[in-house]
Amino acid sequence: AEQLRERIIIWRFRSGKTVAEIACLAGCTGSSICKILKLHRDFGHEKSIRPTSWLASLNQQDRAFVSSLPDANTSLFLDEIQERLIESRDVE
Repeated sequence: AEQLRERIIIWRFRSGKTVAEIACLAGCTGSSICKILKLHRDFGHEKSIRPTSWLASLNQQDRAFVSSLPDANTSLFLDEIQERLIESRDVE
């Protein structure tokens, strides 16, 4: 997977291929290609960056609570999940 991500960057910036061409070569969607290119543009590499500070500050019960919310209501936005966490668990 890492070699493919590196190849995607090379195809785009050295070979000048379009997203559609790269998606065909890589065997994945144009959306995936765009995400990899955006990570490369924003952070100088194509590896995923996941912020962990908020999640790391939650205990196991808080994480279970957050995980259960989308199951109960699939249309919740992140800010609504955060509000419910504050209201129900007194966690910010």
